[in-house]
Amino acid sequence: MNEKIVLVLLLAARTFSTFSTDLSEFFEKKHCDPKCTFDSRNLSSKTIDLFPKTCSTVCSDLQIGEDCDLTEAQLTSAFLNMKRLIGNIFVVSTKFRSGSFLAGLESIECNNFDVMWVLNNQMLEIGLTNLTSISCVGFQVTENKKLVRLNMPNLKNITMPEFPKPNDKNTKLKFHSESSDFCITIEEMENFITANVINVDETSGKYCAPVTTNEKNLCMSPSLCQKVFGDVEVGPNTNLDSIKMIEIIFGSLIINGTNVTDFNFLENLKYVASFTADKSGIIVENNPNLQNISFPKLKRVRASNPATIVFDKNNKYLSLDVDSCNGLKNALGITTDWSPTIDGNDCCKQ
Repeated sequence: MNEKIVLVLLLAARTFSTFSTDLSEFFEKKHCDPKCTFDSRNLSSKTIDLFPKTCSTVCSDLQIGEDCDLTEAQLTSAFLNMKRLIGNIFVVSTKFRSGSFLAGLESIECNNFDVMWVLNNQMLEIGLTNLTSISCVGFQVTENKKLVRLNMPNLKNITMPEFPKPNDKNTKLKFHSESSDFCITIEEMENFITANVINVDETSGKYCAPVTTNEKNLCMSPSLCQKVFGDVEVGPNTNLDSIKMIEIIFGSLIINGTNVTDFNFLENLKYVASFTADKSGIIVENNPNLQNISFPKLKRVRASNPATIVFDKNNKYLSLDVDSCNGLKNALGITTDWSPTIDGNDCCKQ
């Protein structure tokens, strides 16, 4: 879609919806200090003197757009003391190369709104290096042509809004870039996927090359340890005892051609997060003795393929076991009909 059309739609959604009213009500509920409230929304040389530069907690619907004529240094100075933002951030169509002017920000509470960084075509990184917590319905970083890194290593506390709407079930993280160099670190993905109320299904890209010296419990496949970078393949000659320690796989889990009857050997596995295009997160095939498809501790599977978990050509009776299929689906909080699939059918078609 044309960039100008996208921009017009985004701005219209913020202008003609109940956005302003809802945000004002939110400020009242949070007991915002009027002296630390920035009402002007659009930050520019005309409004910068109104920004509460001495406040550590600021209430604002903060918009930094194409009409912002401030330098990154001026923005850094303005935000120097702001640690907590109650409201929202909308960074759109700027020419900045980094969002590090907000590097001092530690928490964002935006209730039923999304943090958005959109159409910043010169930006290489978001750069919120000290951001540790958000309480929002979403965080979107999209349509930024040259973006190569998030650089948000400390975002670990991701929660639902304090005053959620009835349909708000989780916080959606949507990160992608048009640059083929865009990557997410395994540390960032671990922070995201281990959060209790989060959806990372619409995040795309690839993993940055990991630095194993930074993480003592990380190893590169085919080596096995607590955290494995790369696909983990379990075959007929695999020592199942060597699998027991794995807690998170930054890749896919493939169980093929074994005699296993259940997955009890994966006694500590909690998370699987794959970025390989069109590949499922868990692939289980050609295991004729498999009887139980539940996983002892598995909490979440993320994959580029909407069929995140696939069973194919295993025990023929599995395709008749609707209860087990739905049990796995419910245990992992899967809400679509795409996954899991057994011999090409979803749980409803068993």
